[in-house]
Amino acid sequence: MRKLSLYIASSIDGYIAKPDGSVDWLEDFPNPDEPDMGYFDFIKDVDTLLFGAKTYRQVLTFGEWPYEGKESFVFSRNPVAAHDDKVTFISGDIVHFLNDLKTKPGKTIWLVGGGEINSLLLNNDLIDEIILTLVPMVLGNGVPLFAHGKLDKVLKLSSTKTYTNGMVQMTYSKAK
Repeated sequence: MRKLSLYIASSIDGYIAKPDGSVDWLEDFPNPDEPDMGYFDFIKDVDTLLFGAKTYRQVLTFGEWPYEGKESFVFSRNPVAAHDDKVTFISGDIVHFLNDLKTKPGKTIWLVGGGEINSLLLNNDLIDEIILTLVPMVLGNGVPLFAHGKLDKVLKLSSTKTYTNGMVQMTYSKAK
C-alpha cells in the first residue's frame, strides 16, 4: 500500500495561506544552512501529487509547472483549463479514488493541500503521514491547515527538526 503524505507549511496560528490564497509570506524566512529544508529529500520519493482546486490555482501563479514528470491529480467540481496536459482532474468520489490509487504500484503520494481536502482525507484515515513545517509567523487570518468542522484525530510524533531561521518541522504518523 502506498503512503500518502501531507507535506505542508503553516503559520503558528494554523494558516497555510493568506486570505487571498497567496503564500509569499513563506519567502520571508531564508535558511542559508539548509535552504530546501528537506524538500528535495522528500520529493525524490514522490511520484504522485494531489491538489485541491484552490491550491492548484495558486500553483498556476508560480509560472512554469514545477512538478514535471510527476503524476498530478486536481480535485475540482469545476476543472480549470491550464496545464491540463500535466494534471488529471477528478470530480467524482475522492475517497474511493484515493483508496484505489493507494493500492496501485508507485512511490509516495504527496497531498499538496489545501485545507478542505486535508480535512476530508484526514477524516477518512487516508493520510499516513503529516510533515508540518511551522513558520514563526502569525497571519491572523487566512486559509486554515484543516477546514473547520469535525476533526478528532490523535497522531504520533515521529520526529522534529529545528532550523536556524526559527522554523520547526514535525513529522506525525497515525497513532496505532
